[in-house]
Amino acid sequence: MKISAASSSDIDEAVACLATAFAQDPITGYLLQTGPGYRERLTQFFSLLMRARIELEIPVFVARGAHGIHGATMGYSTLRPEWSAGLTEEWVRFENSIPGLTDRMAIYDEVAARFKPAAPHYYLGVIGTDPTSQGSGIGTQLLKSFCEDSASDPLSSGVYLETAQASNLGFYGRAGFVETGRGNLGDATLWCMYLPHEGR
Repeated sequence: MKISAASSSDIDEAVACLATAFAQDPITGYLLQTGPGYRERLTQFFSLLMRARIELEIPVFVARGAHGIHGATMGYSTLRPEWSAGLTEEWVRFENSIPGLTDRMAIYDEVAARFKPAAPHYYLGVIGTDPTSQGSGIGTQLLKSFCEDSASDPLSSGVYLETAQASNLGFYGRAGFVETGRGNLGDATLWCMYLPHEGR
């Protein structure tokens, strides 16, 4: 399995992989609302996020095997550049097409902001693998690549993320992440976690 930076040609396949991986995820389920059309909303959501990050040249990695892409991860570096006008307009249309999304995003952002570190850091917003590949170490490789990218940036104090799946806590804990706090997203718990880089 090869972990590499994603390119525009990877977007459709990587997004399809993430949409499958997040089919039962509490965070996207809360934000985008499960039910009819959920898969399409997930696909639009991840496509927008990935296209913006690739355009802005901020971290997006894919796990590629002999039969295609099996996982992906993306987030932000210490920089938070603005999206292009075209992608911003597309996001606004997407947000307005889903009743209540703006309010749910505000709740999510409030919890996340409360427990993120004050020092510049990388933000791991999305990591997912094809369910048929889970348990094969792909998620660990993707996480390692993202964290190494952060560690290579002298401005980054560490990596911050959130998860709403208790089953993920051990995975992140083994990688060195510690809980910084938690909040609620509807009926789900949102755990906020941070991996500090030593000596920073």
